[in-house]
Amino acid sequence: MNDVLDARPVLPSAVPAQLEHSVLRHHQNLVTLVASLRSAGFDEVMIEQNVRLLVDSYRDELTAALRAIAREQADD
Repeated sequence: MNDVLDARPVLPSAVPAQLEHSVLRHHQNLVTLVASLRSAGFDEVMIEQNVRLLVDSYRDELTAALRAIAREQADD
């Protein structure tokens, strides 16, 4: 997990344009969380647990966005 979060993510072409801002924002939140926890002296196990919590909370936002995209495409 050390270097994975350090670089700006390269979004695959499969990521819909409507989600780009959300994905980049989420990535930045993860980078900030990991850096903060490391500087506070947390070990990698604790950091991973906190990252999982953040990813779980993001799942609802992502699912809602994907449903909205699917509805838009169905309406077209």
